[in-house]
Amino acid sequence: MEGYMNQGEYSLSSTGDLGSSSLYDGGISLAQEEHQQHHQQQQQGGEEEGEEGEEGEEEEGNKEIDIEDTWTVISSFFEGKGLVSQQVESFNDFASYKLQEIIDAHPPIEIRPSPQYRPEEDVELDVRYRLKFGQLSLNRPAAQEKEGLQKNLWPQEARMRNLTYSSSLFVSIEQTTYKIDPVTNEEIVEERHSYERVCLGRLPIMLKSFYCWTHDIAAEQLPDVGECSYDQGGYFIINGSEKVLVAQERMASNFVYVFKKAQPSKFSWVAEVRSQMQGNQATSGFAVKKRTMTGDTGRGKGAGQLVAALPYIRTDIPIAILFRALGCVSDLDILLRVAYDPRDEQLCALLKPSLEEGFEFHTQEACLDFIGKRGPTVGAQRESRLQYARELLRKEVLPHVGTEAGCEGKKAYFVGYMVHRLLLAELGRINQDDRDHFGKKRLDLSGPLMAASFGTLFRKLVKDVTRILQRQIDHGKTFDVAGAVRSASPITQGLQYQLATGNWGRDKEGKVVRTGVSQVLNRLTFSSALSHLRRLNTPLGREGKMAKPRQLHNTHWGMICPAETPEGQAVGLVKNLALMAKISVGAPTKNIRDFLEVIIN
Repeated sequence: MEGYMNQGEYSLSSTGDLGSSSLYDGGISLAQEEHQQHHQQQQQGGEEEGEEGEEGEEEEGNKEIDIEDTWTVISSFFEGKGLVSQQVESFNDFASYKLQEIIDAHPPIEIRPSPQYRPEEDVELDVRYRLKFGQLSLNRPAAQEKEGLQKNLWPQEARMRNLTYSSSLFVSIEQTTYKIDPVTNEEIVEERHSYERVCLGRLPIMLKSFYCWTHDIAAEQLPDVGECSYDQGGYFIINGSEKVLVAQERMASNFVYVFKKAQPSKFSWVAEVRSQMQGNQATSGFAVKKRTMTGDTGRGKGAGQLVAALPYIRTDIPIAILFRALGCVSDLDILLRVAYDPRDEQLCALLKPSLEEGFEFHTQEACLDFIGKRGPTVGAQRESRLQYARELLRKEVLPHVGTEAGCEGKKAYFVGYMVHRLLLAELGRINQDDRDHFGKKRLDLSGPLMAASFGTLFRKLVKDVTRILQRQIDHGKTFDVAGAVRSASPITQGLQYQLATGNWGRDKEGKVVRTGVSQVLNRLTFSSALSHLRRLNTPLGREGKMAKPRQLHNTHWGMICPAETPEGQAVGLVKNLALMAKISVGAPTKNIRDFLEVIIN
């Protein structure tokens, strides 16, 4: 437009000059004057317009935001985030980062031939094999046709053909063959061999996630591939059926919770923590409990002593014995860990019965032996009891604080903090914790749920591969790593079974831990489908008539819809996210810790 105007101006002025010069000589100056006057008027008009424009801009800048502007902001929020972004982002985090972390966290497989005692079979017993899983790679969904060819699989085709919308998961494996020098006890590497892109199994892919074919297709082009322009994804296709993983609510790990016990009870106050290491799904429970005062003034069990409940230990351990087992031997050290100020007479008075209870055990070894005697093995030797107690305190008690050697001092401080919180609550200086506070809850979406399931299935795969390879070596067969991984394939069937049935995870006895985690997506209306993708479930028994977990809490404001919950037994236990609520993806704490250590040091 600007170029057009310039050309027009140029042609107009050139025409005027030519016309005036051809008509008469004096007419040139007249035409020039008229042109200059016209130009000045245009400049003045432009300046006035500029001033008016500036005033208009100022008025617009000072203009208050009206209802139409707020809807513009809200529309931009939903365009950027969508209503099921929490599901898609959680799966993307799992597929891009968590999968590799699970593989890297697993130790290498060590295989050595076992003696067969058969003269005809000559097996080298000193040769050992080490297998280390390396880099993962994930393709986009494809299906294998009858001819053996791989063909790209689109979601609509998976629905129509009752297929699972899944991708092949590949891993590189490094094999090291070595011997141990009998003199120096060092490894002598004989051979290294790498297996590239060994198929671990098939991973179901969430629609609209980073690995889905429809991820980067424009909305207006989606009907060309059989998809709805308004479908936001966030679900899986298993055997042609659309499945959604319902977010599971749980208490936050590694937080200390202090509760008052309803009387009559053996204990009056409890401080508990669910300790969970980064990247590990298993939680280790730990609790400090205060015995109920019964009026006995002696060193009996009713004087208000503090005891600790340790994992794998049959009876409660007096808190003074636990502190000494962790390296805080003197009473003053224990007081400093708990009271922080030895001049606080009220706190010290509450701690006095506990210190008296552990008075007979002075040394760290005696306290470790006290704990070891109450372990699962009865009648063990003193050395093995001490070793068991040390390993228990290092690996099983508060593993989130640390599991490396020398972490006992940090654990003593954490136990002191728990006792400190409990005594402050008993004195009325702080309130007891609210079990239903939404800030103390965490939500497991598709990412953490699939990570827990994949971790269990991968450990089973490693166990099966080890057994197959051990059998190959013992029988003198060819050492076939890729074939062993292919024949042991629990990942494909395991993930598909859990998504198809909703039975999520199994405990050590083989019982199903949770049911109804995966559900068929409700397609009754568009709104019901979106509602299903934003649903939360509290895994409590539906039969119990507890009112507190079902009630609307004031911390639900802005996060949970106060109206949308089913009638009947599940009322208040099945909830829905508010429209503009967003769930962040959990981040590893290691980066923050490393950053803080750099600043401190």
